[in-house]
Amino acid sequence: MSDNMLGIIIILAVIAVAAFGGAKNSKSLGFFSVQQAPQTQEQKQANVARDIQTTQTQIDKLKKQIQLTEEQKSQSKYFGIIKIQFINRSQNSSGEYVTLHMDNSATTTIPITGWVLKSLSSGNSVTIPKGTYLIFYGSINSEDPIILTGGDTVYLSTGISPNGYSFKLNKCSGYMSQFQNFTPYISTTCPAPRDENLSSIPKTVVNDACFDYIESFPSCRIQTGQFPLGLSTECQNFFNEKINYKSCVNIHKNDKDFYLYEWRVYLKRSDRIWKDRRETVVLYDSLGKIVDTIKY
Repeated sequence: MSDNMLGIIIILAVIAVAAFGGAKNSKSLGFFSVQQAPQTQEQKQANVARDIQTTQTQIDKLKKQIQLTEEQKSQSKYFGIIKIQFINRSQNSSGEYVTLHMDNSATTTIPITGWVLKSLSSGNSVTIPKGTYLIFYGSINSEDPIILTGGDTVYLSTGISPNGYSFKLNKCSGYMSQFQNFTPYISTTCPAPRDENLSSIPKTVVNDACFDYIESFPSCRIQTGQFPLGLSTECQNFFNEKINYKSCVNIHKNDKDFYLYEWRVYLKRSDRIWKDRRETVVLYDSLGKIVDTIKY
């Protein structure tokens, strides 16, 4: 490298230092620097406050990210699929219940027996028990894990079951409510007597009164007391043998729409579980992860 070239490089370096090195409170304008006025105390305080606010904003964002990560770790894979819809508060255990609902769009079945509902306020907790899919009166019914499908609703009652079991409703369950009290009420959606097989009743003039009586008879009710005068033996046998829960189940249990999207589950407690107010109830799955939370 020639001496002239080396000199030029040194000169350029000096110019660069002068142009870009600057003093702390200077502003660069091309190859020259303009000295800035020193900051007042108020300006310094404003800058410090701005820096603190910026730092606090970053800290808050980080906290939210950490919280979200922790929530995702403790969150069940069923989060958003099964929800606590409602808690019915009552002065006695028979009227207190929690409503759970499985989303209609769910494409898989979910077993909920063994899941836990816990109050974060009182510390009270309950475990969802097994249930009976199809109740037969007059016999011991087996109990199996409760498995929900899309659209199912569960009424988780604190008290004792009127018929002794937790059970899934079907199109004949309305017969149960004639002599037993359920909370909430079981709707009467049984097949109407007029829609059952009437072939055992001869279509004669003598049975006109019978068919009129069948037409007017309500669903989900068995005949009690005396029959109206003039009804034939065949007519009375029809009511005695076919219009009841047992016969309804035997006739319709293979229907595609036999089972309804509803469970009645009982915890068999004599005392209330949930507080009247300032309550937080969490639903945990079998792994102890959070499925849903309700506050009131």
